[in-house]
Amino acid sequence: MKFKINYHLARNISPTKVKSLIENYPKQFPKPKYLLFIDEMLKNGWRVKLHQVKVSKYLFVTKDDEIYKIRFSNHKPLYEREIENDCDYYVGISHKQISTTDDLIKRFIK
Repeated sequence: MKFKINYHLARNISPTKVKSLIENYPKQFPKPKYLLFIDEMLKNGWRVKLHQVKVSKYLFVTKDDEIYKIRFSNHKPLYEREIENDCDYYVGISHKQISTTDDLIKRFIK
């Protein structure tokens, strides 16, 4: 498995845990996209680890020997980190692109 920065800080998230987080999210707000993404990945056989830093969520999704680091945030990452490819994918706003949760789900689930 390829080394990913901060992988060791991330915690496994189970289908039961993500389901509970989604169901108990305050009704007046839309469900967080990163939770919906985690749910979809787990349903499709991926393992998911979550690391939260302030307003950004970092997900590590793995299947077989593949591992990807994904950043969910509506704030641009540090330019230097993005240039160094700190993450494989950025959902939300980055310096290079704007991508959505649906874009990434389509990429992973073919």
